[in-house]
Amino acid sequence: MTAEHYTLKDFALLSLNTNAVDRAKQFKKWITQTEVADSVYWIEALSGIKPEMIVKYQGIDTSQKIISFASNDYLGLSQNQETIQAGIEALLKYGTGACASPRLGGYLDIHRKLEQEIACFTGQEEALIFSSGFGVNVGVLNALLGKEDIAFIDLQVHRSVLDGLLQTNVKKIGHNNLEYLEYALKSERHKYKTAMVIIDGVYSQDGDIAPLSEIITLCKQYDALVYLDDAHGVGVFGENGRGVAEHYDMLGQVDIITGTLSKSFGAVGGFAACSKEITDYLRFYSNTSLFSASPTPQVVCSALKALEIIRREKLLIKKLWNNVDYLKRRLLEEGFDIKQSVSPIFPVMIRDPYKVSEAIKLLKQKNIYASEITFPAVTNKESRIRISLSAAHETAHLDTLVNALCEIDKELHIKSIK
Repeated sequence: MTAEHYTLKDFALLSLNTNAVDRAKQFKKWITQTEVADSVYWIEALSGIKPEMIVKYQGIDTSQKIISFASNDYLGLSQNQETIQAGIEALLKYGTGACASPRLGGYLDIHRKLEQEIACFTGQEEALIFSSGFGVNVGVLNALLGKEDIAFIDLQVHRSVLDGLLQTNVKKIGHNNLEYLEYALKSERHKYKTAMVIIDGVYSQDGDIAPLSEIITLCKQYDALVYLDDAHGVGVFGENGRGVAEHYDMLGQVDIITGTLSKSFGAVGGFAACSKEITDYLRFYSNTSLFSASPTPQVVCSALKALEIIRREKLLIKKLWNNVDYLKRRLLEEGFDIKQSVSPIFPVMIRDPYKVSEAIKLLKQKNIYASEITFPAVTNKESRIRISLSAAHETAHLDTLVNALCEIDKELHIKSIK
């Protein structure tokens, strides 16, 4: 295989029969010598993460003005003057960090307030906040499930879920396959002390949502807990932005809801919302909370203000959904395959990692930045460009994107055959 025909998969942990240092050296040689691979280099933002950004690509000296479709800042609240001011005031009052774990002096009054507000917003009894969204699923699942338990997981759950299940039994369920889920619960549930069905509210690669109502019904029938990772749903779905549970009118009927502060809240960190008993247990046994410093005061107060705005500014969510409807119509009219997306996440399916890399390069040349999704996020045959929309995007931004994709298709033929 020639260098230009390698992909990221070829340098994964089990792909090369070399030690770690040599594998890293081979990867570095490939990434610096092949034009096909240059799209994986990071961008360095020189201005805020807005739809229109000033960036510099790593290894290139000149800056460039782009339209970004890569951020999950769905409501644009990372750039909101109220959330910024709330963070500034928190810095002046509390300093730059809590500088200790919650159990060892790093728990401030604002941490407690945010937990109470998130619990109420998600329809749960209690909540626990974390300094990392990834760390939420790792810490919660690692604390709750062991060798005598089992997790039934959708094939498309987030990577953080998989890392949280390393010490328990796992049964993988085809994506949104209710028939197989019931079969698996019926045949396996009785063998274990705890059974948990783990799903995403909104799936981050395909942009579709879980059939939550039917899953809750099955879990009640077979005595299994429902674990909903609603990172991409909270602030987006539901009449009041309370997430996929509100979308299905199922608030209060999910055992554990996890989420992030880095998307609709415009900050960083995460949360788990559940019963008071489970929350209190997690405070002592969730290692990513117990052994991590608490979220910084600025993050907490900016997130609190973001939650206030989400409750107050219904037009913000409406603007986001107007953008979603418009872009979906335009992409479908032009013949692009976006799978079954019903969210602000649009997978523009290409199904060829080399073409994806080339398309991303051409988008950059047209001053557009989007996410290149290839291995390990998806298989090579599921490679795609991922578009993430925000309420901050304007119609002109969306038209520019679609027109650019149409021009690229003339050169690369990226309209995937379904």
